[in-house]
Amino acid sequence: MSFWNHYRTFTDETMQLINLIPGRVGGPLPLCPEDVHELWRNWITRGGFEWETEGYPWWSNLHNVQSWWDYSHLENILFVHYSDLLTDLEGEVRRIARFLEIEVPDDAWPVIVRNCSFAEMKAKGEWFAPNGGVPFKGGAQSFFHKGTNGRWRDILSADELRAV
Repeated sequence: MSFWNHYRTFTDETMQLINLIPGRVGGPLPLCPEDVHELWRNWITRGGFEWETEGYPWWSNLHNVQSWWDYSHLENILFVHYSDLLTDLEGEVRRIARFLEIEVPDDAWPVIVRNCSFAEMKAKGEWFAPNGGVPFKGGAQSFFHKGTNGRWRDILSADELRAV
């Protein structure tokens, strides 16, 4: 759902810049379909490149994740899942700090956790959104849309999910 939100809120200027990148590989990026079901069908059943089976019109999300998962046994790779951040933000931020071997004073944790929250990032979206939110209609506020997980459950059908 975030992918659809980001893609459909690209400004015309952003689409032109993407499609005019010198040395661009692959065909031009088409406009985002207005229908999320059409986007899903294309994204999950077509590759953006001949060696991919999904990810159109961008790149293979499954291949990208698999390329990291193949090395998940290495001690210098940490997987962080967005749903875990939503469930226990402080616990996950502490886990990341431990992984990075960053010592954090106890009194700094409340500020760090607050600043990592979706609400705080959205409130200061111009600081955190790509290019300050300029590439998106509605700016940083449209980039930081809902910050929830699982919205697809109310949108995609069982048949659409079976395509995965």
